[in-house]
Amino acid sequence: MKMVPFIMVVLVLVLALAGCANMNSAEQRMVSGAAIGGVVGGPIGAGVGAGIGYVVDRNEDQVR
Repeated sequence: MKMVPFIMVVLVLVLALAGCANMNSAEQRMVSGAAIGGVVGGPIGAGVGAGIGYVVDRNEDQVR
């Protein structure tokens, strides 16, 4: 049973790499830009969300 998740991951990776084989340069730049945006945007969004949550929590504590 532990082999099934491993096979699924390998299959997904092979299909993802095969899907990128026939891209032109514009499509390759678009995919790399999306990947970079996802990597950079995730932590920024998490930081902003945590900051807003902190401020809201502090304001609720002051109201009580």
